Amino acid sequence: MAPAMSKLRAEAGLGALLRRALAQYLLLLRLYPVLTKAATSGFLSALGNFLAQMIEKKRKKENCSPNLDVNGPLRYAIYGFFFTGPLSHFFYLFMEHWIPSDVPLAGVKRLLLDRLIFAPAFLLFFFFIMNFLERKDMAAFSAKMRRGFWPALQMNWKVWTPLQFVNINYVPLQVGASPAFCPEAQRLWVPSPPKILFYQLSLCSFTSLQFSLSLGFA
Repeated sequence: MAPAMSKLRAEAGLGALLRRALAQYLLLLRLYPVLTKAATSGFLSALGNFLAQMIEKKRKKENCSPNLDVNGPLRYAIYGFFFTGPLSHFFYLFMEHWIPSDVPLAGVKRLLLDRLIFAPAFLLFFFFIMNFLERKDMAAFSAKMRRGFWPALQMNWKVWTPLQFVNINYVPLQVGASPAFCPEAQRLWVPSPPKILFYQLSLCSFTSLQFSLSLGFA
């Protein structure tokens, strides 16, 4: 009986800690929306790249510790902090202003704008900035574009389009766009239970991980 009670108390304490952390995060979102989103985006991007490297090392059956490339997570953190967070924030605010909800077929128009304009442009920008941070020339940039742009865009459309339909049409905007490597998740960042918030964080980190593995930017 005692171990069961101890376990219940521990779970209750963890739940309370997560709720306090969530409340503090939402407060920061209201007070410093762009900075909070940029910082979270940088962290999630770096985490996804780190996990990608660990997976690659395990696949090759190598020892992860001495061979881990710290520059990979650093590049992703820079990109997430300076580009993903701020750009997605202002783009989705602009979309709300440019296509108000009372416009006929506003949800469809917003979805098409996001999927056909913003997603390809953002992905192209991602390739370019990562190539610059890796200090590679335009020949390397062109090669990676030819090899990876279309598969990555297809992955983006397949994974995020159904979610974006719900996201844009039914989830209210919370203090602007969300912090994430994946800007498509921007409307998911509304007041949520801790388990939902953890799912959102994990989903965005997983997107960064997928990009690292599939595009060779690990």
